Amino acid sequence: MDTGKPELIIVSQNLLGGGTSFTNNLLANFPRDFFDIKCIYLDPINWHGAKALDIKMGKNDVVFPYGSESRRIRSRGLNKLISNKEGAILSSLEDELICLDMYSKHNKTVYFVCHDAGFLPIAIKYQSLISVFIAHNITVFEELKRMLEGREKDIYFIEHGVKVPSFVKEYSTNRKLKIVFLARHHKFKGLFDLPVINDLLVEKGIEVEWMVLGDGPERQEIIKRTENYPNFQFQIPVTADDVLTILKEQDVFILPSRADGLPVALLESMSAGCVPVIANFSEGIKKVVSDDIGFVVPVGDNEAFAEKLAFLSNNRSVLQKLSGNCIQKIKEDFNIENQALKYYQLFTQYKQLKTKSSVTISDLYRKAQYNENVARVIRLANRFLVSKKKDKNK
Repeated sequence: MDTGKPELIIVSQNLLGGGTSFTNNLLANFPRDFFDIKCIYLDPINWHGAKALDIKMGKNDVVFPYGSESRRIRSRGLNKLISNKEGAILSSLEDELICLDMYSKHNKTVYFVCHDAGFLPIAIKYQSLISVFIAHNITVFEELKRMLEGREKDIYFIEHGVKVPSFVKEYSTNRKLKIVFLARHHKFKGLFDLPVINDLLVEKGIEVEWMVLGDGPERQEIIKRTENYPNFQFQIPVTADDVLTILKEQDVFILPSRADGLPVALLESMSAGCVPVIANFSEGIKKVVSDDIGFVVPVGDNEAFAEKLAFLSNNRSVLQKLSGNCIQKIKEDFNIENQALKYYQLFTQYKQLKTKSSVTISDLYRKAQYNENVARVIRLANRFLVSKKKDKNK
């Protein structure tokens, strides 16, 4: 039934991870007075990792499973789920942008979330489709403005938000320091640095307990590498509440990642009072993890990680003070109720923010990958230009 409201389509993934948490947090805190909201959860059948099991499906929401078929065929199916009704579409993946490239939805204003530097090539490739670019990390925000010169007014900086839990953090000066890793199980997240850091701590006489949360393609490999480490535990939380329950029992959040934006896991752990000790994977991260919050160390410097962890283990009063600062930081700057409203208000401006798309030669060549008619036009145009050049040179 047509309610007369504009439509907001959010494309996410049916996977356990930060992207899905970001979407769930937004949806749980959006007003429902302006848009008809529809979420499309892309569900890769062959994905190596856990699926999201706590998605609350709305009446308009759908799960879109796909396998190894070509992106042209995939886009054909996805197109059936994306109407041309007036409104906005929030994208963060290439799949839906390819679909919008093939099947024009001229009544939709396209917003693109650039989660980290890895999304920059997608933003640049499909810039003619995208009206509004959103970055969570200040470094990514500045890089977008540099790469999209002349479109600075279309680029926005809005940080993530997470739920602010209500609980009293318990501290102990006697037990071993509890360290949590919460990220996709991949080497680029610094996964295999964990046992190395543990060995360095042992050399310093520091005993710790590790809680490794999440899933990914290298989960079995890290379990194998730590099979002789009795202080390593592994869990795949089913729901966001499960994650928070575990985080409340931890002291430190560690992330030796090589590249990242503003990880939702970082904010979730801080909301539970976990002090972050993370790699300097982006200069913008220092605006979140300042000296009164935690520690940012050079990428790949496991000795520096071990030193900071040893310091926190030996100075529990400092640990407790930083933990309290983390909780307060989330309440003041990353409360999802406030951050979701900023996104929502930006979406309600979809009419004013819609840009006129200008098709470039690069766009035509890209479209030619999945449209034989476009490819034929390009070939004819090239022949015409070549013949004109030959005539001119005679």
